[in-house]
Amino acid sequence: MAAESIPVVTARGSHYEVGRQIGQEMRPTLERMVSALGTDLPAGVGLEDLRQQGRIYLAHSRDVYPHYVREVEGIAEGANLPFEDLFLELCEELWEETAWRNLGPGWRTTPARQGESQAGAGRVKGCSDLVARGRATVDGSTLVAHTNDLRPEVEKDLVLLRLQAGDEPEFLACSVGGLGFSAGFNAAGIVMSGNQLSNSDIRPGVPRLLAVRAILAARRLEEAMAACLLPRRASNYNNVIADANGEVYSMEGSATDCEPIYIEGDLLAHANHYVSSAMRHFEADRNDIAGSVIRHNRAMRLLRENYGRLSPALFQTLLADHANYPGSLCKHGYDSVTVFSMIVNLEERRAWMGRGRPCQTTYYEHVLEPWTWDRV
Repeated sequence: MAAESIPVVTARGSHYEVGRQIGQEMRPTLERMVSALGTDLPAGVGLEDLRQQGRIYLAHSRDVYPHYVREVEGIAEGANLPFEDLFLELCEELWEETAWRNLGPGWRTTPARQGESQAGAGRVKGCSDLVARGRATVDGSTLVAHTNDLRPEVEKDLVLLRLQAGDEPEFLACSVGGLGFSAGFNAAGIVMSGNQLSNSDIRPGVPRLLAVRAILAARRLEEAMAACLLPRRASNYNNVIADANGEVYSMEGSATDCEPIYIEGDLLAHANHYVSSAMRHFEADRNDIAGSVIRHNRAMRLLRENYGRLSPALFQTLLADHANYPGSLCKHGYDSVTVFSMIVNLEERRAWMGRGRPCQTTYYEHVLEPWTWDRV
């Protein structure tokens, strides 16, 4: 039986208008997300603490990305939800204990209550990326494959947003509830993929999910890389960025540093830990990377063993790999599961998206019309 496809929401217009259309389409899901805003917080953190820090993140974001803040304002208007609470959903750094520890003493705005939770569960994430180009692929194309690991209940809230805002290239990306983006590609041939890292230097600033939004708007690779290197960022992902020329980078970042890792031997893989020696000291918990190390090395082995034969169809098989099950590339357990996967052919502006575990899914094809500079 074919797996159900991820629903697609299409929106066009100004950033505000695009946001308003998303909010209208996704209102029930967004209402549920905002209603759960104060759950799973780090130890000792209250909702008012969260809101106070969110206002600081918002001030940075208005300075750097006012048009994307307008987009979120449109979502709030369309969904009839409080804007500040909706924006908080983008500040996922604030669900990590490191963000509060780095503020030092005196951050609390409300006194701790008796019986208050002392251990927030946080927002569990994980991902694996496999990239091949040139002689590694069957036809010389650049292929980027991605698995996205989240809590199982998140799968029902997935949506593909196909957006064209202002004069930016159209893009297609997977989102949870219509707010924020996990992975996608645009009509200029830029891919946005990657993995969450445990940054030890989280600080108040622009949330990393807004930097991801800027990558999706990039017209060339330099613009995508500049978004990864944003000076006022609160934290960073490992952003896998690539273009239709076959240029591929794994931008292994933190709040204060970033190591651009260039593809070698036409193959690249990454999971959820720092692999460059320059960045390893930013690992918040160096004893909690075993599963990520295994997925990373397994991905590289599968890429090498299939060198020269890699294709979208073969990637569908590789993403379903169960070595180290259930913590495998196709993840079935522990703290998260694979809720969707993606394979992109950048030259063709073509992607295959599948809901749920790769071993069980059906991949559905999506194509964008190529964007050219004469449209500017």
